[in-house]
Amino acid sequence: MQPFSVTEDQPTDTFTAGLPRGIREEAAGLSPETFTARYAPAGRIRLGSFSAQTCHGDLVECRATVATGDRIRSLRAVASGRIGAMTSMLHDIGATISIVSSHQRPTESGMAAFLLCERDGRQMWAYGDGADCDEANVNALIAGANRLLAA
Repeated sequence: MQPFSVTEDQPTDTFTAGLPRGIREEAAGLSPETFTARYAPAGRIRLGSFSAQTCHGDLVECRATVATGDRIRSLRAVASGRIGAMTSMLHDIGATISIVSSHQRPTESGMAAFLLCERDGRQMWAYGDGADCDEANVNALIAGANRLLAA
């Protein structure tokens, strides 16, 4: 998982130059590998599966299998979008977070999402990637929850 395509001889300042303001300053000088380890860490919350289907009105019903520590849970939420549904599911497992800022950009393999997340007055940037915007944002939301819970 790398937010941008980079070559080994590409300077890291070129890599971070394409990041949104705020995370760009924090990540200055990081290699793509270190960036990913910091902003998309493996943590207490792990997403096993995620699916969505349209339901009544403009809503979607989302289902996810989420592991927290050694416990595996099947979760369900209905919301106006996949990100709202995942936010609701995180709340249901005690990992309430808010999205303060959201940025997305295409990559060679799909999309990258950068979220500024907040919990209890603390803010941290998170990164996720995926085949499309929704998948990238859901992965970034999980990363944000893991970063904020570990802080």
